[in-house]
Amino acid sequence: MARPDRRESSQIRALNCVLGPLNRVDGSAQFTSGNTSLICGIYGPIDVKVFDEKLDRAHLEVKFRPDINVSTTKDRWIESAIRNTFERNILGHLHPRTLVQINLQVREGDGSVDAVAINATTMALVDAGVPLRCMVAAATCAVMPGGEMVVDPVAEEVELAVSVHTMAFAEGAPGGEPVYVDSRGDFSMEQYSKCHDICAMTAERILAFMRTAIEGKVAKESHISAI
Repeated sequence: MARPDRRESSQIRALNCVLGPLNRVDGSAQFTSGNTSLICGIYGPIDVKVFDEKLDRAHLEVKFRPDINVSTTKDRWIESAIRNTFERNILGHLHPRTLVQINLQVREGDGSVDAVAINATTMALVDAGVPLRCMVAAATCAVMPGGEMVVDPVAEEVELAVSVHTMAFAEGAPGGEPVYVDSRGDFSMEQYSKCHDICAMTAERILAFMRTAIEGKVAKESHISAI
């Protein structure tokens, strides 16, 4: 089956990441995969409201805004997914009784939005200097009606898919177990297992891209400091 953008089934779209595009935040990143682009801004650790205060760790708040500015149940799910994924990854015990706020805005949505949201969040947290156990990268795999599995599906493919699987993996996690899974539709365990392997391999490629983007910013800042 020919894909709408003529990619191979295992080929992801072109990636781009800009670190620090926003002012007046503690850290930010814009992460783009093809025509899907999200921008993430981080505030924190900052003062927290008394009723949200946690004595042993930082409180994590996530706000997700879609490109059409009309929130749906899926958007609330993405907020919950981001919160659950990064609550375990942020070293919140180093900043008890504070708030870390994650603000995500969809600039353009053309499939795989939740995976790009997780990737944008990782990069923005790194840019903000929020202590993390490790970096996290996510990928999406769709099972099409003919049984073909395609990675990083566009919106048209998501609409046609029999099932769609988004998985996030922590860098260096033992056993390759995902830290986040969202599987929707009808699928067999064999299909799930294959999608897991595809997402895991894709996440490794995205993590390598993330490391390169961070190294590029560090090298640029070091050059500026030396001038």
